[in-house]
Amino acid sequence: MFFSVSKLVGHLVLPVTLLLLSLALAPFLRWAGLKRIARFLGTAGGVAMAVILFTPLDYWLLAPLENRFPRVERETVATGNFAGIVVLGGPEDGRLTRAHHQPSVGAAAERFIEAAILARLRPDLPVVFTGGSGVYSDPDAKGGPVAEALLRDLGVAPDRLMIESESRNTFQNAIFAKEMVGDVSGRPWLLITSAAHMPRSYGIFISQGWNVTAYPVDYNTFTPVWGWNDYRFTDRLNLVHLATREWVGLIVYRLTGRLGSMFPSPVGGASPE
Repeated sequence: MFFSVSKLVGHLVLPVTLLLLSLALAPFLRWAGLKRIARFLGTAGGVAMAVILFTPLDYWLLAPLENRFPRVERETVATGNFAGIVVLGGPEDGRLTRAHHQPSVGAAAERFIEAAILARLRPDLPVVFTGGSGVYSDPDAKGGPVAEALLRDLGVAPDRLMIESESRNTFQNAIFAKEMVGDVSGRPWLLITSAAHMPRSYGIFISQGWNVTAYPVDYNTFTPVWGWNDYRFTDRLNLVHLATREWVGLIVYRLTGRLGSMFPSPVGGASPE
């Protein structure tokens, strides 16, 4: 139920979606005679669009998420007392992979790249991938087979891989991966996901009894940029959409009891000695 509501309704209430819908509806409402409503939607949408495209709103929204957890040095991984590596799904595209018969990934491919690098540094650690289909209308477009093929191509030995392909959101990632692995409360597991997604992911895994060390990747911020500069407008729209989705997700997960705090931070004892 939670997954269905989040997919069918969640994206509709995100600010960028509402903005684009309002701008698209304005001329039709004006044509239908609802000129005041059309004028309001057009004006509000235009102002909001200008704010998104010409101010560092993307940075202001994303930077707190991406900087919440410190970056872990590879040297720390090489010498640390870890139990294994957990990679969260998201970059893989099960539909494109199925259509073209080769592993297909989009944004956030750093999750797989860094996982393969860490696996090479630590050949003693298992590599767990957790992620099914995030597409509501296509539950068979699972990420697990894509991730397995890609990680094997990147040099991770098949006998080290543990693939979970039924989870459809981050909450299920933590639960289903735990069922597959067993005891997750001892030595910390390295949790690899996008930096903006890390606060919600870390908080959920901790709430489900995992001992994890955050290993954020896939950063999108570097410095605030005003005006046009060298930005593409579509990039800014996408980043604001990404950030607001995470902030809304944090609020919803907290209100539904899936998070212990609104904005999770590193927990003492989660890092190896």
